[in-house]
Amino acid sequence: MKFHHYFLISLLIFSSCSGLSYQQILSSREQILKTKGGFESYLALEYLGFSKRLQSVDDLKASEYFAKKGIEIANGKPFIPENPLNWKADNSRIEELVFMQKKLEILMGNQSLIFQMPIQMAHLSYLYDCWASKESKAIFMADELSHCRVSFGKLIDEIDFYLEEITKDKSPLVGITIPEFTRFEILFDADSYVLSDKATKSMVEVIDFLQAQRGQFRILITANPDNNLNISLNQNLIKNRLAVVKNYLIKNDIDQNIIEERVETEDFPDIIANDEITNHLNRSVGIYVIKGDADFKPYPLPLLQNILYKDQVEKARQERGLKN
Repeated sequence: MKFHHYFLISLLIFSSCSGLSYQQILSSREQILKTKGGFESYLALEYLGFSKRLQSVDDLKASEYFAKKGIEIANGKPFIPENPLNWKADNSRIEELVFMQKKLEILMGNQSLIFQMPIQMAHLSYLYDCWASKESKAIFMADELSHCRVSFGKLIDEIDFYLEEITKDKSPLVGITIPEFTRFEILFDADSYVLSDKATKSMVEVIDFLQAQRGQFRILITANPDNNLNISLNQNLIKNRLAVVKNYLIKNDIDQNIIEERVETEDFPDIIANDEITNHLNRSVGIYVIKGDADFKPYPLPLLQNILYKDQVEKARQERGLKN
């Protein structure tokens, strides 16, 4: 921990002499942060992605601001939500932003939640800052123009539901247990909803698995956004990818009544397995299969997502020869 602390301070000093941008400094730490994991690392990666997207639309000042914030978070500085007044938020948006900031701060005070769901809590923190800084103007009132605000609302509702369920009854016989499910991943090409040869092969494996099952089962298909600034394109991609996968299942004699759909609010940081392989979970549609006639409602998406992501991280660390 001390090494990382001094390393980042050294980078900041070096940047002042060498002319490196904050984004370049944070980018140089990207693989280390992905390997290290934890709330601070995931949040720093969120800010790195945000910085790059802001740079792509020539908002260089904000790009550098959030890259610097990512460095500070990785260096151990506590997360402080952005003040919408500093970003000249429209008066009509202030009340909602302040209310949601208080809800976020209450969640951030729950260290157990941060430990259990570091990915979701990091993403929730980033979404608030994105909303406060870039979507707090009057022109972003419409939902289709407010990706960060809408995603923040959905994710905080899911986390609230999760907390409500696990605290509803203190009896040891009642509670949310980790579900036993089988998950398949259908990976699409970037900005595409057409099944590639590899994706089609994966769908064939899914059908073979389902046809071999005895007894009842249910299916949940999920998709989440590409890392793309075009919100309407992302929404169409999600809908089209879900439709392609669902229609493929139905055409292969899977009853549509046992299929549930959910849109994930999570943009996963990419996992580095080795120098040549990067797992891009953002471009995938997940197919969860659970045995029996129970539905997926008792299992909030953050729980399912975190199980999946932790498994992927552990696998990637093993491939890199690191201990879990």
